[in-house]
Amino acid sequence: MQDIYLYEDCDVLKNLLDIRDKNLLDEAEADYVTYRLKEIAIKPLYGAYDYAHLLQMHHYIFQDIFES
Repeated sequence: MQDIYLYEDCDVLKNLLDIRDKNLLDEAEADYVTYRLKEIAIKPLYGAYDYAHLLQMHHYIFQDIFES
C-alpha cells in the first residue's frame, strides 16, 4: 500500500517545493526551518504552550515546505 504522504515514484515526503531528492529536501528544510526559527526568536508566537499552540508553531515553522 502506497503511503499517501510520499511521492509515488520515490521515498520522499510530498512538499510544496516539489523536491523529490531526499538530500535536497533535507537541505531545503534545514534552510527554511532555520529562517522561521530565527523569526520566532525575534517575534515569539505567544500562546498557552498547549497542544493547539504546538500545532500553531509547527505550522509556522514548516509552512514553506509542507502543506498543512
